[in-house]
Amino acid sequence: MRRKHSAILLILFIIGLYFFQNKGVIPFVTKVAESDMFFEDSVEEDEELGNIRNARTDFAFTHCKSAFKDEFELGDGADLNSSDYEAWALGNRTYLIRSTVRAPDENQKLVEKKYACKIQYTGTEEGNAASWTVGGIDFNE
Repeated sequence: MRRKHSAILLILFIIGLYFFQNKGVIPFVTKVAESDMFFEDSVEEDEELGNIRNARTDFAFTHCKSAFKDEFELGDGADLNSSDYEAWALGNRTYLIRSTVRAPDENQKLVEKKYACKIQYTGTEEGNAASWTVGGIDFNE
């Protein structure tokens, strides 16, 4: 008799869990997933991702150049190309900038080397350096 009651209680427990999941847990998870909790409000217009060149990337390039100068000592003969760069929009106002620097090698001959900079626009004024956050600079000396 005891075994029969245990089997009935097990079946009732499984049925109860099924209804609790379908009527309680799943609607709650669905409501949370559809809420605005996981979405970031975009203050600006949506920007196309990928290869891009506009006024904002020009400012990003300028700030990347100054961050590059601060981080790397290349000597007096180094020349950062002032207009040649490639930029990619990564989303959330983050950009990847790639450009070249002409720096002297061991023989004092100028050699072009590439560098990359990840930068994010976090402020409201594009020309202000405080409105930009440099995520990192990659340069293979």
